Amino acid sequence: MFKRLLISLFTLFFCSVNISVASSDNPFAKNDVLTVGKDIAWKIDKEAKHAVKSSAGSKGTFYHLKFDNRHIELFISSDAEGSKPKKFSQLEVKDVTIDGKTSPLFKWCLNNQERHKRFLQQGLNVRKNICVIDGNKGTFVMSLNKATLEDLKKARRLSIMLKPFRTPLELKYDISDFDDMYLALNARPAPVVVAPVVKKTEQVASEPKKKCWSGPPAKYSNIKSVEYECGDASAKMDAERWVTKLVNQEKAKEQALAEEKAEQAKLAEEKEQKAMAVELKQQEQLQLEAAALAASQAKQLELNSEITQKMLKVCQKYWDKGEHRCYCQKYIDHAPEEIQASSTCE
Repeated sequence: MFKRLLISLFTLFFCSVNISVASSDNPFAKNDVLTVGKDIAWKIDKEAKHAVKSSAGSKGTFYHLKFDNRHIELFISSDAEGSKPKKFSQLEVKDVTIDGKTSPLFKWCLNNQERHKRFLQQGLNVRKNICVIDGNKGTFVMSLNKATLEDLKKARRLSIMLKPFRTPLELKYDISDFDDMYLALNARPAPVVVAPVVKKTEQVASEPKKKCWSGPPAKYSNIKSVEYECGDASAKMDAERWVTKLVNQEKAKEQALAEEKAEQAKLAEEKEQKAMAVELKQQEQLQLEAAALAASQAKQLELNSEITQKMLKVCQKYWDKGEHRCYCQKYIDHAPEEIQASSTCE
């Protein structure tokens, strides 16, 4: 019996662990998400030779994505300017993806980290310091190789999954403007030359391509629209997929909230029904007790009436003789006028 109980408990624990792990893989249920769109521009500092894209998170936290041709750096601060680093006792980086796929360079960092390969952990060294986490400075730095730089220049999306607190945070960046930023950061001043005469057709060809936007339904105004080149069907499809993904996340949150409210309403209704059932049972009990008391009183009256009739018959025999008995004193009101109550019977 004990062995069977032990097996059942182990099975229940194993199932609970599997359910917990599955929930943690669901970004709708467990992860916070901060989306940084293309509308937040890169701030280019040509003298310092770096560019920064900054966005405000929750609880007075700001996230700065920095690029300096050699590194991609995430810097977390408690101010918009980035002058006050946010300190973490334990900062983890769970994943870095480019257009939805884990960066090969980040995989290399995981495979070359001491102790374990599950996620990048503060305090654990990575070979050649290709990836470095510094919780005291609120930074995560990844040194770029040529392949990763080319991936970033071609990419539209960059995602960094952090665990700075109890709940993981996914930072989603629209970097479709990364290549433009790279060119602007590294552009050298052009020599002054006399502009040649350009034909009208050439002027039209050199004009910038028209930009279009893929936006969410009006109901989801908190989701930012995604920009793409109007004539680029692939870019349009990619932008629509991105917006659809964000809309589906919002729908999932709404559904979870609706289910929670429905469950609360169900519990409230069950509680009310139980209270009504208890009250009804109490009323039925009171009615039964009242009926029993009334029946008892009626029976007592009936018994008293029978006893009275019997005693009156007995006493009447003595009263007819002009005699009186003390046990008939109780019924003296029924006696003839000549029979009087006796003081000795009191």
